[in-house]
Amino acid sequence: MKRNIFISILLITLLFIFSCKQKKNKSDKKSDYTNIPLGYANGFSMDTLKGKTRLTITDDNLSVSTTFYLLPHDYNKKLKPNEIKVPCQRIICLSSTQLAYLIELDAINNVIGINSSRYLFNKTINTKVKEGKIIKVGKEGAFNTEAIAALNPDVIFVSPYKTGGYDAITHLGFPLVPIAAYDEQLPLGRAEWIKCMSLFVGEYNKADSLFTHTANEYNRLKALANNAEYEPTVFSGKMKSGVWYVAGGNSFFAHMFRDAGANYVIKNNETGAVPMDYEVVYKLAHNAKYWRVLTSSPRGFNKAMLNAEDERYAEFEAFKTGNILVCNLREKPYREESCVKPHILLADYIYHFHPEIKLNHSPVYWTKIEN
Repeated sequence: MKRNIFISILLITLLFIFSCKQKKNKSDKKSDYTNIPLGYANGFSMDTLKGKTRLTITDDNLSVSTTFYLLPHDYNKKLKPNEIKVPCQRIICLSSTQLAYLIELDAINNVIGINSSRYLFNKTINTKVKEGKIIKVGKEGAFNTEAIAALNPDVIFVSPYKTGGYDAITHLGFPLVPIAAYDEQLPLGRAEWIKCMSLFVGEYNKADSLFTHTANEYNRLKALANNAEYEPTVFSGKMKSGVWYVAGGNSFFAHMFRDAGANYVIKNNETGAVPMDYEVVYKLAHNAKYWRVLTSSPRGFNKAMLNAEDERYAEFEAFKTGNILVCNLREKPYREESCVKPHILLADYIYHFHPEIKLNHSPVYWTKIEN
Protein backbone atom coordinates (compact mmCIF):
# COMPACT_ATOMS: atom_id res chain seq x y z
CA MET A 1 0.00 0.00 0.00
CA LYS A 2 2.75 2.47 1.01
CA ARG A 3 4.69 1.48 -2.11
CA ASN A 4 1.72 2.36 -4.35
CA ILE A 5 1.24 5.72 -2.59
CA PHE A 6 4.97 6.49 -3.01
CA ILE A 7 4.85 5.66 -6.74
CA SER A 8 1.74 7.80 -7.19
CA ILE A 9 3.36 10.80 -5.46
CA LEU A 10 6.51 10.34 -7.56
CA LEU A 11 4.53 10.25 -10.79
CA ILE A 12 2.57 13.38 -9.83
CA THR A 13 5.82 15.17 -8.97
CA LEU A 14 7.44 14.20 -12.28
CA LEU A 15 4.35 15.28 -14.21
CA PHE A 16 4.39 18.63 -12.39
CA ILE A 17 8.08 19.20 -13.19
CA PHE A 18 7.59 18.20 -16.83
CA SER A 19 4.57 20.50 -17.10
CA CYS A 20 6.55 23.43 -15.66
CA LYS A 21 9.41 22.74 -18.04
CA GLN A 22 7.05 22.65 -21.02
CA LYS A 23 5.51 25.96 -19.95
CA LYS A 24 8.98 27.44 -19.50
CA ASN A 25 10.10 26.27 -22.94
CA LYS A 26 6.90 27.62 -24.46
CA SER A 27 7.53 30.91 -22.68
CA ASP A 28 11.11 30.99 -23.99
CA LYS A 29 9.84 30.71 -27.54
CA LYS A 30 7.31 33.50 -27.28
CA SER A 31 6.83 35.88 -24.40
CA ASP A 32 10.39 35.89 -23.07
CA TYR A 33 11.83 37.42 -26.25
CA THR A 34 12.46 41.18 -26.11
CA ASN A 35 11.59 42.91 -29.35
CA ILE A 36 14.06 45.32 -30.98
CA PRO A 37 11.80 47.98 -32.53
CA LEU A 38 12.18 49.21 -36.10
CA GLY A 39 10.99 52.51 -37.50
CA TYR A 40 10.58 51.93 -41.24
CA ALA A 41 11.66 48.48 -42.47
CA ASN A 42 9.05 45.75 -42.94
CA GLY A 43 11.16 42.91 -44.32
CA PHE A 44 12.79 41.75 -41.10
CA SER A 45 12.27 41.68 -37.35
CA MET A 46 14.63 41.19 -34.41
CA ASP A 47 14.29 40.15 -30.80
CA THR A 48 16.61 38.85 -28.10
CA LEU A 49 16.59 36.20 -25.39
CA LYS A 50 19.37 35.20 -23.01
CA GLY A 51 22.27 36.38 -25.13
CA LYS A 52 20.91 35.18 -28.49
CA THR A 53 19.13 37.15 -31.18
CA ARG A 54 16.25 35.84 -33.23
CA LEU A 55 16.19 37.35 -36.72
CA THR A 56 13.21 36.76 -39.01
CA ILE A 57 13.47 37.76 -42.67
CA THR A 58 10.39 37.88 -44.88
CA ASP A 59 10.61 37.41 -48.63
CA ASP A 60 7.51 39.09 -50.05
CA ASN A 61 8.22 37.66 -53.50
CA LEU A 62 7.79 34.12 -52.19
CA SER A 63 5.52 34.97 -49.24
CA VAL A 64 7.80 33.06 -46.87
CA SER A 65 9.72 33.91 -43.73
CA THR A 66 13.00 32.46 -42.53
CA THR A 67 14.16 32.63 -38.93
CA PHE A 68 17.81 32.62 -37.86
CA TYR A 69 19.23 32.39 -34.35
CA LEU A 70 22.41 34.38 -33.80
CA LEU A 71 24.48 33.00 -30.93
CA PRO A 72 27.52 34.32 -29.02
CA HIS A 73 30.85 33.48 -30.67
CA ASP A 74 31.91 31.42 -27.63
CA TYR A 75 28.85 29.15 -27.95
CA ASN A 76 30.37 25.65 -27.77
CA LYS A 77 27.46 23.36 -28.64
CA LYS A 78 26.82 21.89 -32.07
CA LEU A 79 24.98 24.38 -34.24
CA LYS A 80 21.51 23.49 -35.45
CA PRO A 81 20.18 24.55 -38.87
CA ASN A 82 19.78 28.34 -39.06
CA GLU A 83 21.96 28.89 -35.98
CA ILE A 84 24.93 31.19 -36.64
CA LYS A 85 27.69 32.27 -34.27
CA VAL A 86 28.40 36.01 -34.37
CA PRO A 87 30.37 38.11 -35.00
CA CYS A 88 31.02 36.18 -38.21
CA GLN A 89 34.68 35.84 -39.12
CA ARG A 90 34.27 34.69 -42.75
CA ILE A 91 31.58 36.37 -44.87
CA ILE A 92 30.56 36.01 -48.51
CA CYS A 93 28.39 38.75 -50.08
CA LEU A 94 26.61 38.01 -53.34
CA SER A 95 25.37 41.57 -53.95
CA SER A 96 26.93 45.02 -53.87
CA THR A 97 23.96 46.13 -51.76
CA GLN A 98 25.06 43.81 -48.96
CA LEU A 99 28.59 45.18 -49.21
CA ALA A 100 27.20 48.70 -48.91
CA TYR A 101 25.98 48.08 -45.38
CA LEU A 102 29.27 46.49 -44.31
CA ILE A 103 31.27 49.33 -45.89
CA GLU A 104 29.16 51.86 -44.01
CA LEU A 105 29.80 49.95 -40.77
CA ASP A 106 33.54 49.81 -41.52
CA ALA A 107 33.22 46.02 -41.21
CA ILE A 108 34.67 44.63 -44.43
CA ASN A 109 37.80 42.99 -42.98
CA ASN A 110 35.98 39.69 -42.57
CA VAL A 111 34.59 39.64 -46.12
CA ILE A 112 36.34 36.80 -47.95
CA GLY A 113 34.16 36.41 -51.05
CA ILE A 114 32.03 38.53 -53.40
CA ASN A 115 30.12 37.89 -56.61
CA SER A 116 31.76 40.62 -58.70
CA SER A 117 33.84 43.78 -58.44
CA ARG A 118 32.20 45.37 -61.49
CA TYR A 119 31.20 48.98 -60.76
CA LEU A 120 32.75 48.60 -57.30
CA PHE A 121 34.51 51.78 -56.19
CA ASN A 122 35.66 50.86 -52.68
CA LYS A 123 39.47 50.92 -52.82
CA THR A 124 39.98 48.56 -49.88
CA ILE A 125 37.82 45.82 -51.38
CA ASN A 126 39.34 46.24 -54.85
CA THR A 127 42.83 45.97 -53.36
CA LYS A 128 41.88 42.84 -51.44
CA VAL A 129 40.48 41.32 -54.65
CA LYS A 130 43.74 42.03 -56.50
CA GLU A 131 45.76 40.53 -53.63
CA GLY A 132 43.59 37.41 -53.53
CA LYS A 133 42.32 38.16 -50.02
CA ILE A 134 38.77 38.44 -51.35
CA ILE A 135 37.74 35.85 -53.93
CA LYS A 136 35.20 36.40 -56.70
CA VAL A 137 32.92 33.36 -56.48
CA GLY A 138 30.74 33.91 -59.54
CA LYS A 139 27.20 35.09 -60.10
CA GLU A 140 23.75 33.57 -59.74
CA GLY A 141 23.45 30.65 -62.11
CA ALA A 142 27.23 30.35 -62.48
CA PHE A 143 28.64 29.99 -58.98
CA ASN A 144 32.10 28.53 -58.42
CA THR A 145 30.93 26.05 -55.81
CA GLU A 146 34.44 24.67 -55.28
CA ALA A 147 35.75 28.15 -54.44
CA ILE A 148 32.85 28.76 -52.05
CA ALA A 149 33.40 25.43 -50.30
CA ALA A 150 37.13 26.12 -49.97
CA LEU A 151 36.45 29.51 -48.36
CA ASN A 152 34.37 27.78 -45.64
CA PRO A 153 32.25 30.86 -44.83
CA ASP A 154 30.35 31.40 -41.59
CA VAL A 155 27.54 32.99 -43.59
CA ILE A 156 26.62 33.74 -47.19
CA PHE A 157 24.40 36.75 -47.84
CA VAL A 158 22.25 36.05 -50.88
CA SER A 159 19.81 38.08 -52.95
CA PRO A 160 16.27 36.73 -53.45
CA TYR A 161 15.88 38.73 -56.67
CA LYS A 162 18.69 37.58 -58.96
CA THR A 163 18.00 35.46 -62.03
CA GLY A 164 19.20 31.90 -61.52
CA GLY A 165 18.79 32.06 -57.76
CA TYR A 166 21.11 30.38 -55.32
CA ASP A 167 19.83 26.79 -55.47
CA ALA A 168 23.25 25.66 -56.68
CA ILE A 169 24.86 26.45 -53.32
CA THR A 170 22.16 25.26 -50.93
CA HIS A 171 23.72 21.79 -50.74
CA LEU A 172 27.05 23.16 -49.49
CA GLY A 173 25.71 23.37 -45.95
CA PHE A 174 26.57 27.01 -45.21
CA PRO A 175 23.97 29.39 -43.75
CA LEU A 176 22.32 31.34 -46.57
CA VAL A 177 20.77 34.59 -45.36
CA PRO A 178 18.52 36.39 -47.90
CA ILE A 179 18.86 40.17 -47.72
CA ALA A 180 15.53 41.42 -49.04
CA ALA A 181 16.17 45.15 -48.66
CA TYR A 182 14.99 45.86 -52.20
CA ASP A 183 11.46 44.83 -51.20
CA GLU A 184 11.27 47.99 -49.11
CA GLN A 185 9.35 50.79 -50.80
CA LEU A 186 10.33 53.46 -48.27
CA PRO A 187 13.88 54.80 -48.75
CA LEU A 188 14.40 54.80 -44.99
CA GLY A 189 13.07 51.24 -44.83
CA ARG A 190 15.80 50.12 -47.19
CA ALA A 191 18.43 52.05 -45.22
CA GLU A 192 17.29 50.48 -41.94
CA TRP A 193 18.53 47.09 -43.13
CA ILE A 194 21.92 48.23 -41.87
CA LYS A 195 20.64 47.12 -38.45
CA CYS A 196 20.02 43.61 -39.77
CA MET A 197 23.49 43.37 -41.32
CA SER A 198 25.11 44.79 -38.19
CA LEU A 199 23.97 41.79 -36.14
CA PHE A 200 26.37 39.54 -38.05
CA VAL A 201 29.42 41.75 -37.39
CA GLY A 202 28.70 42.84 -33.83
CA GLU A 203 28.05 46.50 -34.70
CA TYR A 204 24.40 47.04 -33.80
CA ASN A 205 24.99 50.17 -31.71
CA LYS A 206 26.98 51.76 -34.51
CA ALA A 207 24.29 50.84 -37.03
CA ASP A 208 21.59 52.33 -34.82
CA SER A 209 23.55 55.57 -34.49
CA LEU A 210 24.25 55.81 -38.23
CA PHE A 211 20.64 55.12 -39.13
CA THR A 212 19.31 57.65 -36.62
CA HIS A 213 21.46 60.34 -38.24
CA THR A 214 20.31 59.29 -41.72
CA ALA A 215 16.63 59.28 -40.74
CA ASN A 216 16.83 62.66 -39.01
CA GLU A 217 18.54 64.27 -42.00
CA TYR A 218 16.17 62.63 -44.50
CA ASN A 219 13.09 63.80 -42.62
CA ARG A 220 14.52 67.32 -42.25
CA LEU A 221 15.04 67.56 -46.00
CA LYS A 222 11.65 66.00 -46.73
CA ALA A 223 9.95 68.67 -44.59
CA LEU A 224 11.74 71.42 -46.52
CA ALA A 225 10.69 70.00 -49.89
CA ASN A 226 7.10 69.35 -48.86
CA ASN A 227 6.74 73.01 -47.88
CA ALA A 228 7.76 74.16 -51.36
CA GLU A 229 5.24 76.23 -53.30
CA TYR A 230 5.12 74.01 -56.39
CA GLU A 231 5.67 70.38 -57.46
CA PRO A 232 7.62 69.90 -60.70
CA THR A 233 6.63 66.82 -62.69
CA VAL A 234 9.18 64.04 -63.16
CA PHE A 235 9.46 60.71 -64.96
CA SER A 236 12.12 58.01 -65.02
CA GLY A 237 13.92 55.39 -67.10
CA LYS A 238 14.34 54.83 -70.83
CA MET A 239 13.79 52.20 -73.51
CA LYS A 240 15.50 48.82 -73.22
CA SER A 241 15.08 46.15 -75.89
CA GLY A 242 11.98 47.89 -77.19
CA VAL A 243 10.30 48.25 -73.79
CA TRP A 244 10.24 51.13 -71.28
CA TYR A 245 10.41 49.74 -67.76
CA VAL A 246 8.71 52.31 -65.56
CA ALA A 247 9.11 52.45 -61.78
CA GLY A 248 5.68 51.85 -60.22
CA GLY A 249 3.73 54.59 -58.50
CA ASN A 250 4.27 52.98 -55.09
CA SER A 251 7.94 52.09 -55.65
CA PHE A 252 11.08 53.18 -53.84
CA PHE A 253 11.73 55.79 -56.54
CA ALA A 254 8.17 57.11 -56.48
CA HIS A 255 8.35 57.64 -52.72
CA MET A 256 11.66 59.47 -53.06
CA PHE A 257 10.35 61.72 -55.83
CA ARG A 258 7.38 62.65 -53.67
CA ASP A 259 9.60 63.18 -50.62
CA ALA A 260 11.69 65.53 -52.77
CA GLY A 261 8.59 67.61 -53.49
CA ALA A 262 8.02 66.40 -57.05
CA ASN A 263 4.96 65.09 -58.86
CA TYR A 264 5.76 61.65 -60.30
CA VAL A 265 3.74 61.08 -63.47
CA ILE A 266 3.08 57.39 -62.79
CA LYS A 267 0.03 57.05 -60.54
CA ASN A 268 -0.52 53.29 -60.31
CA ASN A 269 -0.02 51.27 -57.12
CA GLU A 270 2.77 49.05 -58.45
CA THR A 271 5.88 48.63 -56.29
CA GLY A 272 8.18 47.25 -58.98
CA ALA A 273 9.05 48.05 -62.59
CA VAL A 274 6.19 47.97 -65.10
CA PRO A 275 6.81 47.47 -68.85
CA MET A 276 5.22 50.13 -71.06
CA ASP A 277 5.27 51.07 -74.73
CA TYR A 278 6.97 54.29 -75.75
CA GLU A 279 3.66 55.84 -76.76
CA VAL A 280 2.15 55.27 -73.32
CA VAL A 281 5.12 56.84 -71.55
CA TYR A 282 5.18 59.76 -73.98
CA LYS A 283 1.50 60.50 -73.36
CA LEU A 284 2.13 60.62 -69.60
CA ALA A 285 5.50 62.37 -69.56
CA HIS A 286 6.07 64.45 -72.70
CA ASN A 287 5.47 67.72 -70.80
CA ALA A 288 7.20 66.66 -67.55
CA LYS A 289 9.84 69.10 -66.35
CA TYR A 290 12.45 66.54 -65.22
CA TRP A 291 13.66 63.18 -66.50
CA ARG A 292 15.75 60.77 -64.43
CA VAL A 293 18.14 58.41 -66.27
CA LEU A 294 20.42 55.73 -64.80
CA THR A 295 23.08 54.66 -67.27
CA SER A 296 26.36 52.79 -67.57
CA SER A 297 28.46 54.54 -70.16
CA PRO A 298 32.26 54.15 -70.34
CA ARG A 299 32.63 57.51 -72.14
CA GLY A 300 30.52 59.89 -70.09
CA PHE A 301 26.95 60.67 -71.13
CA ASN A 302 25.37 63.61 -72.92
CA LYS A 303 22.23 64.59 -74.85
CA ALA A 304 23.70 63.54 -78.18
CA MET A 305 24.41 60.03 -76.83
CA LEU A 306 20.91 59.78 -75.38
CA ASN A 307 19.40 60.94 -78.67
CA ALA A 308 21.50 58.38 -80.55
CA GLU A 309 19.83 55.61 -78.54
CA ASP A 310 16.37 56.69 -79.71
CA GLU A 311 15.64 59.84 -81.72
CA ARG A 312 12.16 60.03 -80.22
CA TYR A 313 13.70 61.09 -76.89
CA ALA A 314 14.13 64.57 -78.37
CA GLU A 315 10.33 64.94 -78.32
CA PHE A 316 10.24 65.19 -74.51
CA GLU A 317 10.15 68.67 -72.98
CA ALA A 318 12.78 67.65 -70.40
CA PHE A 319 15.15 66.76 -73.26
CA LYS A 320 14.60 70.12 -74.95
CA THR A 321 15.33 72.06 -71.76
CA GLY A 322 18.20 69.84 -70.60
CA ASN A 323 16.43 68.97 -67.34
CA ILE A 324 17.67 65.40 -67.42
CA LEU A 325 19.20 64.04 -64.21
CA VAL A 326 21.82 61.40 -64.92
CA CYS A 327 23.74 58.94 -62.76
CA ASN A 328 26.48 57.06 -64.61
CA LEU A 329 27.33 53.80 -62.83
CA ARG A 330 30.82 53.93 -64.35
CA GLU A 331 31.50 57.21 -62.58
CA LYS A 332 29.43 57.15 -59.39
CA PRO A 333 29.39 54.58 -56.51
CA TYR A 334 25.61 54.47 -56.70
CA ARG A 335 25.23 50.69 -56.33
CA GLU A 336 27.35 50.42 -53.20
CA GLU A 337 26.11 53.58 -51.47
CA SER A 338 22.57 54.54 -52.45
CA CYS A 339 20.80 52.14 -50.08
CA VAL A 340 22.62 53.54 -47.03
CA LYS A 341 22.60 57.20 -48.08
CA PRO A 342 18.98 58.02 -48.99
CA HIS A 343 19.41 61.47 -47.41
CA ILE A 344 22.14 62.25 -49.95
CA LEU A 345 19.95 61.02 -52.81
CA LEU A 346 17.10 63.16 -51.52
CA ALA A 347 19.35 66.21 -51.25
CA ASP A 348 20.43 65.67 -54.88
CA TYR A 349 16.82 65.63 -56.07
CA ILE A 350 15.77 68.64 -54.00
CA TYR A 351 18.79 70.57 -55.29
CA HIS A 352 17.48 70.14 -58.84
CA PHE A 353 13.71 70.14 -58.28
CA HIS A 354 13.68 73.13 -55.92
CA PRO A 355 16.57 75.52 -56.54
CA GLU A 356 14.63 78.13 -54.58
CA ILE A 357 15.32 76.21 -51.35
CA LYS A 358 19.04 76.92 -51.80
CA LEU A 359 20.43 73.85 -50.09
CA ASN A 360 24.03 73.93 -48.95
CA HIS A 361 24.68 70.88 -51.11
CA SER A 362 26.61 69.83 -54.21
CA PRO A 363 25.05 66.93 -56.17
CA VAL A 364 26.75 63.61 -55.47
CA TYR A 365 24.94 61.03 -57.62
CA TRP A 366 22.42 62.87 -59.81
CA THR A 367 23.71 65.67 -62.02
CA LYS A 368 22.31 67.53 -65.04
CA ILE A 369 23.09 65.92 -68.38
CA GLU A 370 25.88 67.37 -70.48
CA ASN A 371 24.82 69.19 -73.63
